Amino acid sequence: MVGTVVALFLIQPSNSTAAPDAAPPPGQPISSPTPSQVLRRAEPPLTTAGLSYAARPWGDPKTELGVIVPIPSTWTMTRLSTFESRFTSPNGLWTLRVNGVINEPQPRAAVVTKKLGELRTAPGFRLVSRVEGSVKAAGPVFAGLTFQQTTLTYTHTDPARGTRLVVNRFVTVDDATSTAFEVAAAGRPEDLAALQAITDKATAGYARVP
Repeated sequence: MVGTVVALFLIQPSNSTAAPDAAPPPGQPISSPTPSQVLRRAEPPLTTAGLSYAARPWGDPKTELGVIVPIPSTWTMTRLSTFESRFTSPNGLWTLRVNGVINEPQPRAAVVTKKLGELRTAPGFRLVSRVEGSVKAAGPVFAGLTFQQTTLTYTHTDPARGTRLVVNRFVTVDDATSTAFEVAAAGRPEDLAALQAITDKATAGYARVP
């Protein structure tokens, strides 16, 4: 994959700089961590070593237009709209969202600019990097074609789960004028490498049918 990094900052795992739990001031009750906070601390960083993938199809049965994307095989699917689905790991820490058909015909740069505008109001938002790149399609439908892509990596604060990291990619096919699809993998800062690999797998293996 060819890529150009235009912005890059250091990501620090959320537990690397955290101070030890301190005693509350006198008279203040001691709060217990929530189950999700305990899970977040106990779960080791996501790796691709134990991941297997399955081709997952979804779309519009009326028109037979749909998409097929390689997804971690144990992750459960939730349909968000006709062509958009979210897949969640068994422990609930990691997700992969794929919008297989972007309905608004806009250039990739315009879609990315709009997304960044929306993100700047998110609590704790910080852009880690913006990378322009390309990759050869691996699926049979687009074999031989090139996907051009813009990848935003950013963090934000989730009140229930702390710092979340997202690898969000917008893709055009063979220098088309409009954006074809979007992929977004989310987890913790320490999961970055695996989230990038999952995003790469979903991107290269994306196929639209018929």
